[in-house]
Parts: sequence; C-alpha cells; structure tokens
Amino acid sequence: MLGEMKDRAGRVACKTPFYHWLLSSGQSPDQLSVRLSDPWVGQADLGRLMTQGVMRAHGASLPINHDFWRVSEEAPLWRDHIHGFCWLRDLRAAGGDAARRMARNFVDDWITRYDRWDAGIWRADLVGQRITMWLSFFDFFCGSADEAFQEKYFASLNRQARHLSRVFPAGLSGLPLLRAARGLIYAGLSFPGRDAWILQGFQSVLKEIPKQVTSDGLHASGAPENLLECAKILLDLRYALNRAGLPIPSMLTTSIEKMGPALRFFCYPDRKLGLYHGGQEGEIAEIDSVLSQIRGSKRPMKGSSLGGFERVMVGRSFLMMDHSSCPDSPFDQVWHSAPLSFEFMYGRDRIFTHCGGHPAHQDWQQILRHTAAHNAVVVNGRPVHDLRADYSVARDFAPIKCSRTENRQACLLEATHDGYLSSMGISHRRRLFLTDTGHDLRGEDTLMSSGGDMKSKEVALRFHLHPKVQVSQVHQDQDVVLTVPSGSSWRFYGVGAKLEVEESVYLGNGIRPVKTHQLVLKTALDGEALQVKWALQRE
Repeated sequence: MLGEMKDRAGRVACKTPFYHWLLSSGQSPDQLSVRLSDPWVGQADLGRLMTQGVMRAHGASLPINHDFWRVSEEAPLWRDHIHGFCWLRDLRAAGGDAARRMARNFVDDWITRYDRWDAGIWRADLVGQRITMWLSFFDFFCGSADEAFQEKYFASLNRQARHLSRVFPAGLSGLPLLRAARGLIYAGLSFPGRDAWILQGFQSVLKEIPKQVTSDGLHASGAPENLLECAKILLDLRYALNRAGLPIPSMLTTSIEKMGPALRFFCYPDRKLGLYHGGQEGEIAEIDSVLSQIRGSKRPMKGSSLGGFERVMVGRSFLMMDHSSCPDSPFDQVWHSAPLSFEFMYGRDRIFTHCGGHPAHQDWQQILRHTAAHNAVVVNGRPVHDLRADYSVARDFAPIKCSRTENRQACLLEATHDGYLSSMGISHRRRLFLTDTGHDLRGEDTLMSSGGDMKSKEVALRFHLHPKVQVSQVHQDQDVVLTVPSGSSWRFYGVGAKLEVEESVYLGNGIRPVKTHQLVLKTALDGEALQVKWALQRE
C-alpha cells in the first residue's frame, strides 16, 4: 500500500511543469564525447516500406497517417515499437536520403509531441531503449542536421536521461531493467561529465546478470528468445565500453561467453529458435549476428543436454525435450507449464511444434502457458502446474529427472514428473525413442496413480502441427498421414487411445494466431496405471 501511494505521488509530481523545468535546468550537452553506433542488422524491405507510408512490425501493418501517433499511444505493442525507435535500423538498412530525412522528421515530431513526461511513453525501460537508439543512430539522422535540430535533439536526450537517472531502477526486473540500464549507461558514456550515470547503470547490471543468466548460459525465464535479447544487451554494453576505452567487467565477459553456446543449443536446423516458455522463432539474420559476435558459439551442436533441455539429432531428424525446473520469481510469471513436452522436425520442416507466445497480448500469453498448448499429456483439461492469478507458479512438485541413452543410430530419453501428484495423485513418465536414421520416432506415455481419488480421469496426448504440415483423414481412429513442405510423408498412429484431429493455433512469429491442427490421442485413466504408445514414421 505504501509503495503504491509513493508511486502515485511520483507520477503526479512528474506531470507538473516544475518537473519539466527541473529536467531542463542546467546546460545540455552540444556534442558527444563518445560516438556509439548500432551493430545490429535492419530489414531494408521494412525501411523502404516506411518511406512509402507503412510501418510493419510483428506481422502487422500501420499506415503512417494522421492517426499514427494516436495509435502509438493506445496500442501497447505499437507504443513500444514506435517509441522505442528500433525501426531506425530498418531505415538505415534501406539507405538513401529519403530514409535519413524520414528518421530525422520522426525524431523531430516526437520531441514536439512527447518531450514532457507521460506514464506510458516515458516508462523507464522504454526511455532506456529510446536513448540507446537515438545515440546509436546519431551519425545516420543527426550528424548532418542543422544546428536548430541538433539543439532540440541534445536537449530532449538530456531531459530523458536525467529523468531515467532519477527514477532508476523504477521497480523494474528482468529484461526491462537491462534495457533501462543500457540507456542510462549509453547516456553516461556519450555525454561529458555524466560518469555517475555509467556507475548507476552498471551497479544494477552486475547485480542483475546472476539473476538472469544461469550457470549453463540460459536465460532464467527458459525462453530462447529472451536469451537472444539478453545477449544483445550485454554485447551492446561490451561494445560501448570498448568504444569508450574503458575496462570490461569480467562478469560481463564470462556471461556472454556462456550465452553463445546456449543460444546455439536452441537454434534448430532451420536456423531459428525453439518455441519454449513464451518465446517465438526469431529472425535468422539477428540470431546469426549475435552468434558471430560471441567467441566459441560457432561450434556445431548435435546431441547434448543443457539446463533441463535435451537436444537429439539422428540423421536429418531433430528432437528437443523440455524437463526444466520452474524458475524463481519474477521469471515464473512467464514460464509455461509444459513438463516433458517436445518439438520435432525433419530437415528444415517443423512438424510437432508448441503453440508459441504472444509479444504483447496478456490474455494470449496466459492461454499459451497452459499444458494443452504444448506437445504434452493433459489430465482432466488442467495444466500440470497451478498457474496463479498473479501469474506465478505454485511450487508443489519435485525436480524432474531425465536419463539419456544413445549411440550413433538411436537415442532414448526417459523422464518422469509429478506435477499432477498434489492435485490428482498422478505421476507421468514419458519415453521418447528416435532411431532408424531419424525416420522412426516412438513414444510411450505412462500415467501412474498413487491411490486416493480413483475416479475416471480424462487423458489427452496433444501433438500440435506446424501450419505448413498437411493432414490426411484419420483412418479407423488410429492413424493419420502427415505431409511436410519438402514433400516427405509421415504416418502417425497410437495404441491404447482414440486418435482425433482438432483445431489449434500457431504463434511462432508475429501477433496474429495462425490456424493449424493438432493430433490428439484421447483415453481415460480408470485404475492405477495407463499406458499409451504412439509413433511417427516416415513412409
């Protein structure tokens, strides 16, 4: 209660003319002591589209017209994209004077409209992102600008950085905290006499890294996409310190070197990321760019285990199973309830995939956390773990143990979880066996009841298909033929359950769910144990 009252009072104070005067008082810098640049690739086609009057992000389009800024205020996804200015990369990639002028006009318009504090647009992590981009693209849109524009640019940047320093860390955690800290550090490096901002930002970064980067180099959330962004931020900080001629903290270096192999671990044969714990596929160019900047990350990853994930490659087939443990708060609020779930692909064709994640829509985010949105076993339609109203996860289950047996021709994974034990007295064992040069994937799912409530329980084994996979009609409730884009056909069948084809959704990229299908093996647990066997075999 006291914290809420303090936050409310702070927001009221920030709205006052006095606060704007306070941020504007004193002399603004008129030059950069260190010129930083952005090392990440943009998409030239998106930049050219912007010069033609359309902004595109996450698979959605927004006309650049009289409603543009209004939409940017009302829609959270567009607000963060537009006011974070990451699209400057796309304009730079497009190149040309038209793109340069457009970038400058956008910044000029933004200063005219939003140079006073606003709760959403001046949110600490968004301010940090905006400062980072404005400073990194100085040479692109500002270096050749007239004196009047540069004066506005420096004054606005100074106000935003002073505000950020006043409110930091603003109750942030996770990636938003790192975004805010990066902006503060960039401002401290770029403006003369602002060394205190560098120290302020790095104090938080060095406290936060052990919370976010695990000993295996994974991101604490378990999402490969979050690992990608975390690596980018730490690489930005390393670059900025190098550019300024300052020493690099050893923790920053060792963390980056751990994250490279971990990111490579989650790169599938199509060079994109696995869909775990709310993450999406990512962009190949971005992933490759990050990996190219991390020493040791170019080593090929074949079969291995890392941080509760099993990566299996046999022939041209690829399998990854998740038996990871729930992370501590606040990262459990985005963690998905999907023990022993897996994804499978052949060559570059994704076959069994999770439903993915949504970058902004909270309702979709919560729906996709459910066990049923994964290639997993669901009992009575309930998620394995208790997903609370505050998005945290109840920790009433033991760590999962997984065994792995393999040779050059085959691999067997076996793991058991007890996530349903407290609620229904059930434990689940899954065995996955990939053999025959990768052309034969077999599964065995066993549910064991510890007694107590012996009422019949509905059981569904769900296998979500990538939207590009074609499905034939089910034959005698037992088998179905799948055809992948490369042309190969695979027969799926189950023993001990009825096979049905149901609708599903895919959010592997963008914000619009794509319709697809899922194979569902349905049965019931009536006694002490139930076993269902299934297989996917290339024809």
